[in-house]
Amino acid sequence: MSERLSQPSVPDALPTGAVPWVHHTSILTPTSGFLRAGYTHTCNPYVGCAFAQALCGTYCYAQHNRWITHGRPWGLYGAKRDVREAYRRDYARVKRPRRGAPQPLKIYMSSSTDPYLPQERRLGLTHALLEEMVQQPPDVLVVQTRSPLIGRDHALLEQLAARCTLWVSVTVETDMAHVPGFPPQAASPTARLAVLRRFREAGVQTQATISPLLPLADPRAFAQALDVACTRVILDHYLLGDGSPGGWRTQHTDFVQRLAQAGYAAWATLETFEATRVTLVGVLGLGRVLISRAGFNAV
Repeated sequence: MSERLSQPSVPDALPTGAVPWVHHTSILTPTSGFLRAGYTHTCNPYVGCAFAQALCGTYCYAQHNRWITHGRPWGLYGAKRDVREAYRRDYARVKRPRRGAPQPLKIYMSSSTDPYLPQERRLGLTHALLEEMVQQPPDVLVVQTRSPLIGRDHALLEQLAARCTLWVSVTVETDMAHVPGFPPQAASPTARLAVLRRFREAGVQTQATISPLLPLADPRAFAQALDVACTRVILDHYLLGDGSPGGWRTQHTDFVQRLAQAGYAAWATLETFEATRVTLVGVLGLGRVLISRAGFNAV
């Protein structure tokens, strides 16, 4: 692997139009809120997200985090420098503390970015972190993305699956290649399902996160595709999982309005959510369909 991929270190290694390097002494952040029940830390190799103008950017919950945006329009703000060294330091603090016993290390990667942004092809921050984790594995690792680029790291993730509890988690919130009234998707549902299936066939635990549920053209056919592609499904709705009472964060965006204008107002309701849950359970079975916060934290 090239030095540029394994450990980017100078600003001019960034592609044209990309954001600057950001120095962080730590790459692991103690969890709170939505993910606290299942994980000890989150891991975000990038600051912000390059998928802001894609479909997912219309509902992304991280865009409401002022600690990340600092009042800026939602987008990609930075790439974290020296992630290898940061992981080694953080790992030592948790697993080899100067005082006390080693603590559990359960990582969700990522909570406020996507670890497989287009910039990852060149910068390889996620790849570098996975290499470090193979040498010093956490107890639990969930790699959450919406990009088929995760398939690039198939060999590394197989190694990690043998050393810790690992879930490859891919968001597939709709079966439509394009949802009318919304921007293009970051990646096609077909490609996402294909990469999930590849990992599952290799014996790696896989989950599809339907989060949040978007309109489906054929719910039963979608359920059948998921049945083949993944170990389990996590079904979520903005009214349940956007981290605010009654989904007020999402309702303060134009997401719900876009659904209504495109003729999909019913998909903003919990009645349609429940009907979708019933369809999924009918195909996958009750134990393979998990719901919202409890599902995300079931590691």
